[in-house]
Amino acid sequence: MNSYEFPTDLPDDADNGGAGTLRWTATIVILTTAFLALFNAHTLTGWAEDLPPGPAMVKVVAAANRWEQATADLGLGSGHARMHKAWTRLERKRWSGEGDVQMAQR
Repeated sequence: MNSYEFPTDLPDDADNGGAGTLRWTATIVILTTAFLALFNAHTLTGWAEDLPPGPAMVKVVAAANRWEQATADLGLGSGHARMHKAWTRLERKRWSGEGDVQMAQR
């Protein structure tokens, strides 16, 4: 078996110009974008606030803040908030010396 040969037969998209592959890729990008917009809205606000200042950016930041507040009101950011709190607690414990690390003896 040639090491570059794929182990299974894939459908030939040449007949429809690769539309199936393009449709699949577009679907994944759209679903991922929607998921991040719903459950990670605070990052959108951070991105908007880092843009160069200007009249148009004020509107972008305001819209991002409204979107973040809307998702927070629905509780969609609570998963991220819990994970961030747990991570911060773990990080603080690990680096504060509370849980001293014992070096292995040879």
